[in-house]
Amino acid sequence: MEKQLINHLTDNDVYTFSVCYLYLNKFPRAYGRYTFFDRNDSVYPAGFAEEVKNQLKGMEAIRISDEEVAYMRRRCYYFPIWFYTFLTGFRFNSDEVDVSQDRDGRLRITVEGLLWKTVFWEVPILSIISELKHRLCGDLEGYGAEREYKKSLDKGCYLIRNGLSFSEFGTRRRFSFDHHDMVIRSLIEADEICAKEPGQLFGTSNLYFAMKYNLIPIGTMSHQVISFCGAIFGYKEANFLAMKHWQETFDSDLGTFLYDTYGWNAFQENFSKKYAKLFDGLRVDSGDNFEAVDKIMAKYQSLNINPKTKSLTFSNGLRVEEAVEIHKYCHGKINDNYGIGTFLTCDVTDVEPMNIVMKLTAAKLTEKKDWQKAIKLSDDKGKYTGDPDEVDIAKRTLGIE
Repeated sequence: MEKQLINHLTDNDVYTFSVCYLYLNKFPRAYGRYTFFDRNDSVYPAGFAEEVKNQLKGMEAIRISDEEVAYMRRRCYYFPIWFYTFLTGFRFNSDEVDVSQDRDGRLRITVEGLLWKTVFWEVPILSIISELKHRLCGDLEGYGAEREYKKSLDKGCYLIRNGLSFSEFGTRRRFSFDHHDMVIRSLIEADEICAKEPGQLFGTSNLYFAMKYNLIPIGTMSHQVISFCGAIFGYKEANFLAMKHWQETFDSDLGTFLYDTYGWNAFQENFSKKYAKLFDGLRVDSGDNFEAVDKIMAKYQSLNINPKTKSLTFSNGLRVEEAVEIHKYCHGKINDNYGIGTFLTCDVTDVEPMNIVMKLTAAKLTEKKDWQKAIKLSDDKGKYTGDPDEVDIAKRTLGIE
């Protein structure tokens, strides 16, 4: 067996904890089913599924530490004290995860259970698969630590000198835990080197590395919140209900809404003046980034809200050069910041990053209810996930051609 790859409850994205807290507050009896999707249709080495199972079993020994709790109480001010009591009792249960491999070597993974429990599996499963794949396929053999550090340092300096406020978002598809650590260190050094430049390293979505390096933990929600609302309550009202539940749970903290679960048109129908004012801004995670700026600004202006008082977080598979171009386009129009993931944590020489996700594909409100299919659309057609027939139903319901 490979060494244990996940060793900390906080080696996870911040949104895992905030979404968990939402489920505990609003839907404590709700169940979910998550499905693994490999957009590259990768073939994995023989025995890969068994190695994944071993890794997941090993995670059952994880306990949150006093240091992690102390850090979260200091930095994650939006959680009440009782939530940390809950976290001290949290345990992974690998029986919630079904892992298999077909004859051709393709991976099949589903997770099923109470949503507030199973939400913790998504990011670790993806980071385990990514690191294992790179290890077992020999990608570590040509790895040059100094070369990769320099590459990452140059990216950080490039972003900061061009005036970008950015965060690292790359836990899910990282090359390895150690490489991820190195990337964070290089970005911190870039921030120090470029201290007098207009940009800055704002933080990281990974709670463990935020704690280790005393950075700001960055994150609000994932698409699953809206997908859950769509599955249970209907597609036309899903965004409205997600905004409502989010605001009631966090009282205007964590105020960046992820709008593209069913596309921009469906969202903007639910984006009333009330919620446009309550939320600090929106996250752009699919579609054309420049068109998104124009559409969002027009929406704010139609509500008599000055776009300069709002912010956009761009996180759509960004490369650093594209982020700089978007920043130039936003200048003087709306506040902008950036979450850059794979092209920081897996932009390794002669290595192809993975394109993998875990998505909510079914949900039920309580243990007594029937399962409902959950899907995710997007402003990118290639990012549609879920049952194809249900995707068609959602598209017809929302008037998407």
